[in-house]
Amino acid sequence: MQKELPLATGTVEAPRRNRRDTLLLFVICTLMWGSNSLYIINMPLFIINELHLPEKLAGVMMGTAAGLEIPTMLIAGYFAKRLGKRFLMRVAAVGGVCFYAGMLMAHSPVILLGLQLLNAIFIVILGGIGMLYFQDLMPGQAGSATTLYTNTSRVGWIIAGSVAGIVAEIWNYHAVFWFAMVMIIATLFCLLRIKDV
Repeated sequence: MQKELPLATGTVEAPRRNRRDTLLLFVICTLMWGSNSLYIINMPLFIINELHLPEKLAGVMMGTAAGLEIPTMLIAGYFAKRLGKRFLMRVAAVGGVCFYAGMLMAHSPVILLGLQLLNAIFIVILGGIGMLYFQDLMPGQAGSATTLYTNTSRVGWIIAGSVAGIVAEIWNYHAVFWFAMVMIIATLFCLLRIKDV
């Protein structure tokens, strides 16, 4: 008969240090994931219903961004130690502002595809550096830090789903990108207040 091993019972704790900065980073990552989720939810509908471009363009845009994420990830990893996590998060937020400004103004497939480089920079830095930033703000609590970071994407999706539906219903798909832009600008203000670790 197989012996049952006792389950490890650990408790998830609030950050022991840097509470304010950890909360600020939670807000930052939630806003960034929320704006990205708004894009993912809204972009195909915007391309087809408002720009009247071919349906396959939405898939090509997603694939282009995914392809650009791989080299961008390597470059971001190289610069993380040299430039710092806060600086890279700021680069991601500025890239996000430029990306959403482009989405608001672009109507050409070529420009929309070109904007995917900014989208890739935004996603790669948020996806990789964001988690490391949480872990640095919560030393000795890697599990709690990772869980907290993971929850930012879930909260972002919840916010984005509601916002995308309401905004598209009241206004149009184009207006959803304005809300994504507001979320990224709020992110920039929060990034000015967080400390570098």
